[in-house]
Amino acid sequence: MTRRVVAVAAALAVAILGLAGLAWAAFAPMPERGAALTFVIPPGTAARLKAGEPLSVLPSPVHLAVGVRDVLVLTNDDEVAHQVGPIILGSRQTYRIPFRRPGTFKYNCSLHTTGTLTLVIDPPPAPGLERLRWRLASLVTSS
Repeated sequence: MTRRVVAVAAALAVAILGLAGLAWAAFAPMPERGAALTFVIPPGTAARLKAGEPLSVLPSPVHLAVGVRDVLVLTNDDEVAHQVGPIILGSRQTYRIPFRRPGTFKYNCSLHTTGTLTLVIDPPPAPGLERLRWRLASLVTSS
């Protein structure tokens, strides 16, 4: 074989492997159990909020997906209790909030200057392009 034939065969093999990887990402089943998205409220948060400092302890909106990442875990390492929706999270407490239905929820929240937290719970990504987009977006946000 000539060098050119070997180079073309190698390029073709790489392209086939790349397409196989994309097909897997688009159609492979999602994990059976949803993963948790965890946020920790650091010590001194209430004092910094009272002083008017901008904080990014808990983003708004928070995005979750049913069956994929459907549990919100909040840990309060602050000395002061904080409110997130109907939950009063005392100092040194952790609370797990599972979500089983899609929807958009607005809660009162002492961690935001607006006083509001929005949670967006999406349905699980459907097989195909939607699932591929979800997996690619997960790679980008985790790095």
